[in-house]
Amino acid sequence: MAKTNFSGPVVSDNGFLTGNATTSPGIYSGAGAPTISAAKGSLYLRTDGTTTNDRAYINTNGSTTWTSITTAA
Repeated sequence: MAKTNFSGPVVSDNGFLTGNATTSPGIYSGAGAPTISAAKGSLYLRTDGTTTNDRAYINTNGSTTWTSITTAA
């Protein structure tokens, strides 16, 4: 896959930016806790999060393990 450099805002048609599923982190969003497999370091923004402990997650193993990131109120 060729490398693409972006400048300015980037929007995708499917609601998320993805890297290579195993090597390049991506940014994902959706309702509910993440269950997708993604590269280590990927971020998941939860659209239905209601507390400082369930709004954002980081992938910690390059598979389906996600750890919540504590956010500010």
